[in-house]
Amino acid sequence: MKKILVAIDESEVSEQVLQEARILAEKLNSDVLVMTVIPRVVEAFNYRFGSDFGRPHLDGKVSESMAEKMLEYAGEVFREFKGKFDTLSVSGDPAEEILLVADQEQPDLLIMGNRGLSGFTRIMLGSVSTKVLHHATCDVMIVKHE
Repeated sequence: MKKILVAIDESEVSEQVLQEARILAEKLNSDVLVMTVIPRVVEAFNYRFGSDFGRPHLDGKVSESMAEKMLEYAGEVFREFKGKFDTLSVSGDPAEEILLVADQEQPDLLIMGNRGLSGFTRIMLGSVSTKVLHHATCDVMIVKHE
């Protein structure tokens, strides 16, 4: 394996994702690109019973700051890594952006986490990892939250 694309977000499972990616990359002498997606702001709207419905969103500056911190942490995890290591931050729909970067970079493996959405939330919002798994043109490794 020559290249591994690692997708992280603000969830706890991202730490596990980075650790697994480091182990694999060292064993396989792979280059690593760690990416994060700043979600597109989606306004909530009022459902007819008055409750808010829609994806939670963050102020753009807060999101950019969080993305920067996540990528800095990834750099710490990969400190003294012998292979090529790079980071990337993009904005948009997480699943779409991960798939676009995967198409552009042509990794041998894409590693990402599963946030464990369930029930109504999963039905309404879908799962980024499920979308990526079904549409990626490379192998995908899903790290489940312990």
